[in-house]
Amino acid sequence: MSLQRRVAGGSMSVNTLNTYLRDVNDFVRLAGVGTVLDSLTHNDVDDIVVVYSQEPDRRYKNGEHTKSVGITARFRQSVAGFFTFCERNTFLRRNPIPDTVVRPRQPEASDHRRALTLETALAAITTPNAGLVTALAHRNHLIVRLLLETGVRNSEMCNINIGDVAERDGDMWVHVRHGKGDKARSVPITAGTHALINNYVTSSRPEAAPGDGDALFLSVNGRRLTPRDVQNVCKKIVNTLPYSVRRDFTPHALRHTMATLALAHGSADITVIQRILGHSSLAVTGKYLDEIRGELVRAVNDNPLTGSTH
Repeated sequence: MSLQRRVAGGSMSVNTLNTYLRDVNDFVRLAGVGTVLDSLTHNDVDDIVVVYSQEPDRRYKNGEHTKSVGITARFRQSVAGFFTFCERNTFLRRNPIPDTVVRPRQPEASDHRRALTLETALAAITTPNAGLVTALAHRNHLIVRLLLETGVRNSEMCNINIGDVAERDGDMWVHVRHGKGDKARSVPITAGTHALINNYVTSSRPEAAPGDGDALFLSVNGRRLTPRDVQNVCKKIVNTLPYSVRRDFTPHALRHTMATLALAHGSADITVIQRILGHSSLAVTGKYLDEIRGELVRAVNDNPLTGSTH
């Protein structure tokens, strides 16, 4: 009930709750349904985490992919939270988690999550212009541009409806209806991006399949795009980039890029970025701001007191 109250209070999303419950159910399955919690040692928990990491990733139907380090780390975190809850409510005499040694961690600065340089980001939204010969190419270009301009999450991008793009007080906005924690927010877009959206909707958007008529971005079959579809769009754009600036990126890396470049170039301060990204605190926003060496060097060289012009 405590988790349901957190969802009702807006401090936890329904998706996070469902993921936690799924992880706990997997732990119970691997530990054995009839197993008494107090009988599990720290070695038992370590073994369960290892076995979980070697099981097929359910996101892939062919069963050839084992779970990533990130998914395994999340599973262990859910298990640790479960034991803490049981200990706090006296369902458990001793918590074995502090003595465990299997603690998978994501690399600190994954290339797929770091912000792009300004040169790569510009290439990502301009290079496709040379080859916009299909409706699909128009859509892909627009998706990457919108991700870089607004910093919306992948899932938020997929949930955008045509009616969510609207004018307010003379400016164009995208209304994000289902943000993290089911919190809604509105994000402004430029006139150029709005023109591209109008062009896509009127001339390039496929005929919608039943039930998906409101969706802004559709597949070639007329279905609302999924987060996996948007990830594949990013991969396609990467392949069009000039070799000198080519770098793999994910939709989440474009969210990092929007925040980092906006702050580096002074187009927004951190509190504005917080509101655009839909973060609950500045501490969370701070984690999205990567250091870009070129921007740091430029900031020092442009220092009005000691810069290169003085």
